[in-house]
Amino acid sequence: MERLAKRDGAVAKLTDAQKAALAEVDRKTKAKLAEMEILGNDRWRKQEKIPKKLSRSGRAARCQGKNQNQAEKEKECIRKGVTS
Repeated sequence: MERLAKRDGAVAKLTDAQKAALAEVDRKTKAKLAEMEILGNDRWRKQEKIPKKLSRSGRAARCQGKNQNQAEKEKECIRKGVTS
């Protein structure tokens, strides 16, 4: 923790509301990924406008990456105290 504080400055404590919001973002992201896996990637390919020539695993990875990036952006806003 001390090295982290030296590198990034003081680490702000999260409130209970922020912790709950972060947990909710994680829950929603995991649910989206599970839904993709269950329903199949073809439906998601159409929604995400991913070229069909990408391999099935490539489409899945791209969708997963997109969802995870969106979740990380939401988490960063929550940590900074910015509401969207």
